Amino acid sequence: MSLARTSNVCAPAADQQYRIAIMQPYFLPYLGYFQLIAAVDCFVIFDNVQFIKRGWIERNRYLLGQEPKWFGVPLTKGSQTQQIMEKRIAETFAPDDILNKLSFAYRRAPHAPRMLAWLEALLVEPAQGIAELNERILRACCCLIGLQTPIIRSSALPISADSKAQDRILEVVQASAGTHYLNPFNGGHLYQAEAFQQVGITLELLKANLPDYRQGSSEQPFVPGLSILDALMYNDAQTVGAWAKRGEIVRA
Repeated sequence: MSLARTSNVCAPAADQQYRIAIMQPYFLPYLGYFQLIAAVDCFVIFDNVQFIKRGWIERNRYLLGQEPKWFGVPLTKGSQTQQIMEKRIAETFAPDDILNKLSFAYRRAPHAPRMLAWLEALLVEPAQGIAELNERILRACCCLIGLQTPIIRSSALPISADSKAQDRILEVVQASAGTHYLNPFNGGHLYQAEAFQQVGITLELLKANLPDYRQGSSEQPFVPGLSILDALMYNDAQTVGAWAKRGEIVRA
């Protein structure tokens, strides 16, 4: 499986606007996550921050009938201060547990056979940590839907281990040579545009533009906010890739 289209290098041209986004490595995230990737010049996986259990890093939601259900990857127990990149996958993890759930739930979806085979290849390849697995899936998703944004890890950047919150984001953007920082709109309250301006960075927000699509029968009401896998079960990759480019950027 080739992931070559999504590189590990962010290389801005001199004196050019360079937009950065930073997100924790979610497990098969929803379409809005990919709209953020599509809107930037470099996407940073925020893997050297504290892991918070029972979030989007280890699990996501699929559709069973008309109800959203959780599926995910079991992780080992560890210190509450463990970073995401330190969090290991439990030995009890069995890809078939996920694949069987999805196979039953999406048995009538038009793209289910192809997507289940695609996902199986990603899950059965060994990975010690959840960050490694999620990055692999994220890159494969981007390749599948035609996004070529370079992806790097924050743990590979020269940033302080002691910085927190907004200061840490600023350090990551500066270490990535970013001139603009793009954050999801709903998280805009976490940051102060003036603090970014003081170091020559423009703070921007992305408003997700998420389409409804048919999930099963035409009478079934649309259930939003599911894993991108749901969209890919019912729509071809090219269509989902076009949706990924619909996000709207606004100044903070």
